[in-house]
Amino acid sequence: MMNINKTSELLNTLLSQTNKKSEKKVYNCFIRTLSSLNNKGLTGEQSQLIEEKLSSLNLNTVTENRKKFYKQKLSEFKAFLKNEFSFTSEKYYTEIWMVYGMIFGTGFGISIGTAIGAGLGTSIGLSIGTAVGMVIGMVYGARKDAEAKRLGRVL
Repeated sequence: MMNINKTSELLNTLLSQTNKKSEKKVYNCFIRTLSSLNNKGLTGEQSQLIEEKLSSLNLNTVTENRKKFYKQKLSEFKAFLKNEFSFTSEKYYTEIWMVYGMIFGTGFGISIGTAIGAGLGTSIGLSIGTAVGMVIGMVYGARKDAEAKRLGRVL
């Protein structure tokens, strides 16, 4: 059974064995997530679920492309934490809502720009709509991030 400390030790060992900057980045991110979980004061049931998930990830597996393997396992682990405990990373909602704002702002800007005029109106509407949508999305996301932080759900 892999617990948080054993997993951190494994990742620290892997970190010391590599010289690749991109691989180190993945290991450090995984270690930070585990360290954050250690400081959360988890209940026994939560710790057990996390240990079961860490065991099911088979992190001891030897692979050709370690960066790709551990990056995939980190994504899987973060998705588990989000779905099971509503734990998110810092600025999680800001990043997601910024993208949503840009998508909706672009559509809204094009429709307004087309109503103004086909050529220049469309490009101006597109630019302004995307920018305004992005800002609104970031503001909404930052508000959601603040709420998650207040509830102690940010890793």
